[in-house]
Amino acid sequence: MNIPEKLSVLRLPALGRPEEDEQERLLKLFWNRAELKKELQGLDEQLHNLRNRLKQQESANARLQEQQEQLEAVLGRPSRAPDALVHFALRGLWRTCRGQLEQLAEDLRRQRQDKERKRQLAEFQADRAERLKLAATRLAEVDGVAAAEQARLAEGERRLARMKGFWHYFRRRELEFELGAQRARVAASARQLEDMREALRTLEKEPWPEFAGLSVEGRRVVNLTVIAHAQLLYERLAPAGLAAQARLAMNRGVTEARFGTRQDCLNRLDEIERAIKGLDSVESMASELRDRAEKLRASVGWRNREDVVPTPSTLPPSASGGANVLLDDYWDVYRILLR
Repeated sequence: MNIPEKLSVLRLPALGRPEEDEQERLLKLFWNRAELKKELQGLDEQLHNLRNRLKQQESANARLQEQQEQLEAVLGRPSRAPDALVHFALRGLWRTCRGQLEQLAEDLRRQRQDKERKRQLAEFQADRAERLKLAATRLAEVDGVAAAEQARLAEGERRLARMKGFWHYFRRRELEFELGAQRARVAASARQLEDMREALRTLEKEPWPEFAGLSVEGRRVVNLTVIAHAQLLYERLAPAGLAAQARLAMNRGVTEARFGTRQDCLNRLDEIERAIKGLDSVESMASELRDRAEKLRASVGWRNREDVVPTPSTLPPSASGGANVLLDDYWDVYRILLR
């Protein structure tokens, strides 16, 4: 090879390295651009979501502003102001009833959960005690077998030690072979014994099971009691027409409220006040609630075995007015029921 050819060979790597560096730089730029596009796309989505939330908030604010203006218009007219007072008093009555149902549902849920959790732990402890008993029995059996195998090995070794004469040569070789097999049995029984001890230790340290939540039966019991309470509230308020009027007040605006003359409105306010005070006595009627819940349990139907809300059409109507508190969603009972 002449000198020019050698120089060309030496220069080739030097000429190729800038191209490789340039390709690597372009590749890094490409990936950086791809990452930037992903980040930009994520920011665009966040911006879109924020704009939607802003529009929703603006719409809510506009509705609140409209409601405030309507309320000011009603309260600004002395002939209409008493209607507004009755309207909001009825809404307050509705919320009082709903609050009672919510509190009852929470108390019953907590009580039922504690009961089912205690039963779960009792069953787990009983099952673990039985398994510990079986494991201890099995351990004692394996320990006895291991001790017997070890005793046979020791006896064989003592016999071998006594065979010192040359005339025991062949017998000694046979016994040594037997002792090898016996040592294998001793080792196997020792491993089995250790496995049983480890299993026993694992059982003793076994953690308590996680509580998966109320059972279907538990949620049904809670829901039927809540429905029974909703019926009781309806029957207390229906004779004076307060239940239906409270439901109507929750579904219409204050501008539509009409309750008669000023005196009629004042009388209605007094009735609502007495009704709210009378609702306190409903909470103490636990036995009646249980009886109602049992009657409901015997009459209602379920869509399937896992459903915890009864089919509304199978719910017997309340005594006053024949209303179906679940179908008509009195006191927002449908939202309160456990799922």
